[in-house]
Amino acid sequence: MNANVRITSQEGLPMFFPRRLAALALVLPLTAPFAAGGLATPGLTQEEGQDAIIVTVEGTPIRYSDVAMADEEMGAVLARLEPEQRFQYLLGMLIDRRVVAEAARAAKVEDHPEVQRRQAYFAEKALRDFYWTQLMQDKVTDAAIAAWYEANIAKAPAEKEFNARHILVQNKAEAEKIEAEIAGGLSFDDAMTQYGGSAGSLQDTDLGWFRRDEMVPAFGDAVSALKAGEISPPVQTDFGWHLFQLVDTRDLPKPSLEEAHEDIVRAIVREEGQKLMEKLRADAKIDVIGAESAPSGGRPQIVPQAQ
Repeated sequence: MNANVRITSQEGLPMFFPRRLAALALVLPLTAPFAAGGLATPGLTQEEGQDAIIVTVEGTPIRYSDVAMADEEMGAVLARLEPEQRFQYLLGMLIDRRVVAEAARAAKVEDHPEVQRRQAYFAEKALRDFYWTQLMQDKVTDAAIAAWYEANIAKAPAEKEFNARHILVQNKAEAEKIEAEIAGGLSFDDAMTQYGGSAGSLQDTDLGWFRRDEMVPAFGDAVSALKAGEISPPVQTDFGWHLFQLVDTRDLPKPSLEEAHEDIVRAIVREEGQKLMEKLRADAKIDVIGAESAPSGGRPQIVPQAQ
């Protein structure tokens, strides 16, 4: 079959999805059918939402909405591509898919049982994806976003950032020896000079500024429990044994509503989606075959269990 491909669009590659729908596409819960939403491509030449034809393959159109749906499917895999590269890749994928699909129709395989099973599977997925997006869009209103920001960011305590330094040794006995020397009057500066990095240097003793969640739990817990100037007891991590001194703390500036917008959308969709899914499951009649013998509380075992 000769697939005659004719480009019919203007050179500009438009953004198709509104911002809220794009953000919703990023965070649909459970099976996460949408990987990434919207295509931020340069040279906007059409009004948002116009569904113009980009390409025809054997007279059948491929539209901007088709590329948007392909982005939902493939966006996470292509996230590192530049927007225009991403757009062109998705368009090429759709053209190739259409060419092969036309060949399959010519080969009369549409009635094959495997084709029908796949059609049924993806028809159900399409229903779920479309309806779920509608449900979540109703939850993610401007008022809901503003309320979440007020409660969880504006009125919440500011996130802390810590500035600390440490002495790292390889065993507990050496850490306790240094701790005793500091208790006996050795300054932390002198202890760092004597024991930090290679003897007589301060290599790797200054940790600079960091957030608690940027460090391993034992590390973050020890530093966040200190006041400025205080020294921790010996703390073990995978790197060895540490004595920490907290130099200072500061509040991180809070993001504006605009800066936090997409993160808030994700948070609302996660919270509301979990509640809604729990209710839908509770209202549905679900019979798991062999549930009485299943070791996971009645849920099917997808991966065979180790003997």
